[in-house]
Amino acid sequence: MAQVAVDGIRDVSSRVFAAAGMPHDMAKQLAVWLVTSNLSGHPSHGIQRVPEYIRQIHAGNMVPEARPRVVSETETTVFLDGSRGPGHFAAADLTRRLAAKCQSSQIAMGGVMNHTHIGRLGEWAELATDLGVLLYLSQGSPATVPMTATFGAAEGRLGTNPIAFGAPGLDGDRFVSDFATSVAAEGKFRVARDSGKSVPEGWLRDADGRSSTDPNDLYNGGTLLTFGEHKGSAIALMTTLFSVGIIGSAIDQSGDASGVFGFAIDPNAFGHGDAARASIQRQLDSVRAAAPAEGFDSVQIPGDFERQSREAMADGPLEIPDATWELFLEAAASVDIPRSDVEAVRAS
Repeated sequence: MAQVAVDGIRDVSSRVFAAAGMPHDMAKQLAVWLVTSNLSGHPSHGIQRVPEYIRQIHAGNMVPEARPRVVSETETTVFLDGSRGPGHFAAADLTRRLAAKCQSSQIAMGGVMNHTHIGRLGEWAELATDLGVLLYLSQGSPATVPMTATFGAAEGRLGTNPIAFGAPGLDGDRFVSDFATSVAAEGKFRVARDSGKSVPEGWLRDADGRSSTDPNDLYNGGTLLTFGEHKGSAIALMTTLFSVGIIGSAIDQSGDASGVFGFAIDPNAFGHGDAARASIQRQLDSVRAAAPAEGFDSVQIPGDFERQSREAMADGPLEIPDATWELFLEAAASVDIPRSDVEAVRAS
């Protein structure tokens, strides 16, 4: 494992993006979001994505300077074109616009087309709660993607189809759920692969349909499973119906285009915002107050893990698998950042 300083890896990631043609303000912010994912306990959506994004820029699949733009808009809806720029900015823009709209119209709905990877969806659910609204956000694939098999299926039809939801409580407390509807996010298989570890039984089938714990099998024709058997499959397909049926049909009426779908609700939608937030807080407090089961020290609600991880890891160092670190060094070298500059961020 490479141990790196938090500020150092954030700064050098920003340099790498800027050297690849990304405006400095975007490069700096994107690096902040990626490091926050590591700090939040989700390296699958953190620094390991830097080499991926640089490869996409080199291949012409990501336009580093592109910013999202509004395609259409009403008082309660907004549709954005991500312009093939870094997808985090489209997701952040959608979240901010939905929050602003629903605070005047009580509810708002929108989506993003033509986007790249939008990062950890919990980032946008957290942003929404900071803005004082409830947010649902998901990214479903067309039912033609061979990565994830639904319940009872021998072959894949969906992507990982992530979904997030955030709700603000009182005094900065909040509920924030964020999960792939496949049994695990694809990035977690990368982390396991690069760390030389196995994945749990029941996550993966190899190319011959046999149960596997080798993460490499996913990249050699293997198939993920959805979580929760038939229930998880239903939620996974729901995200596809939002992303393809609602957003995709606005992009291409004859095909299987897809995009990001979201809607936001003002807690004051029925005129009792303070009571609504207080009620949300009571539910969170009540769940946390339950007696913990054997083997648990406390009962958490979604979002507690990430908050506690950020508090515990704030001073670093971050641990990066050696294989991931080598890919990072190669990405930096591809944009003429000296290896010595990158190695300098290793924690002493």
